Amino acid sequence: MTAWRTAVRGWRPTLGVAVIAALIAVLVLAAPAAADRDYVVHKVKEGDTLGLLAAEYYGDRNHAVFIMVANKLLHPRALKKGEKIRIPVSRDVTVAVGDNWDGLAQSYLGDKRRGRYLAEFNGADPAATLAAGLVVSVPFHVTHTAAAEESVANIALAYFGDSSNSEMLRGYNFLEGEAIAAGETLVIPIHHVKVRDSAMPPADAESKARTDKRRTMIEAAGRALPRGLLAWRRAAYADVKRELIELDLDFLDADRAAVIGTLLGAAYVALGDEDSAVATFRRVLERAPRTTLSPYRYSPRIHAVWAKASVPKGVDGEASGAGGG
Repeated sequence: MTAWRTAVRGWRPTLGVAVIAALIAVLVLAAPAAADRDYVVHKVKEGDTLGLLAAEYYGDRNHAVFIMVANKLLHPRALKKGEKIRIPVSRDVTVAVGDNWDGLAQSYLGDKRRGRYLAEFNGADPAATLAAGLVVSVPFHVTHTAAAEESVANIALAYFGDSSNSEMLRGYNFLEGEAIAAGETLVIPIHHVKVRDSAMPPADAESKARTDKRRTMIEAAGRALPRGLLAWRRAAYADVKRELIELDLDFLDADRAAVIGTLLGAAYVALGDEDSAVATFRRVLERAPRTTLSPYRYSPRIHAVWAKASVPKGVDGEASGAGGG
């Protein structure tokens, strides 16, 4: 432990010596789904240490252990000027049209069943659909191999400083028991460690274009929706169509897309364009499957067209904000 403290100056372990030593000895990077995107490369400068790199990239010297893991260092050592060091990072992925949590989890976390955790790591509802252009943070993985039988609670404590993450680890690894035996492994999603934005490579052109379009659509929706609602109340259905038709629902959050799409579809019904109304209502249901129409806000004629869009049975919730028709 003396060598470790020398290499990572200022590091103050909160766990026992045996636990820390075992953690460093058995950490191995899990094979990522997109191996070229889960780290950045740092060229060592004069005076760089593991602790300083952790502070530079993560803002915390205590995270130097993950740099050791990424570079297969079982013991801390001095860094050589000019050598290249991998810095593991939580990747930022820009959502494309049609992406969902399960699909992203399959691509980046190795199993679609981890979609619910990817959503939770990003503070989102796993049941919600994703807007194109949204930036999702994908954690990097390390694999913990038990030297002896270990409880998942103790493993969670070692990696997160909080044993309450044990339930997440069990679910993330599809584990039924409360412990793993010697030689068994546990995948640890490091979602609480994120590289500083200033150290990240710039987004590629395609991702930036999606992000920019999402920002543009959000701003445009903020202007167009109030005008569309006012036009609806005046029964100026052509004006509703003109205000809303250019908004791309794929790039808006599901709730906002449902309100706008429902209003636009209802305007199509009022204008006698049933085919466009059905197509628009179907798009609403793709983005917000639980949307229903209030019988008090929409006419029987609009409800009849909505039915043709194959409203799922047994769902609740409704798009709000428009009335009449």
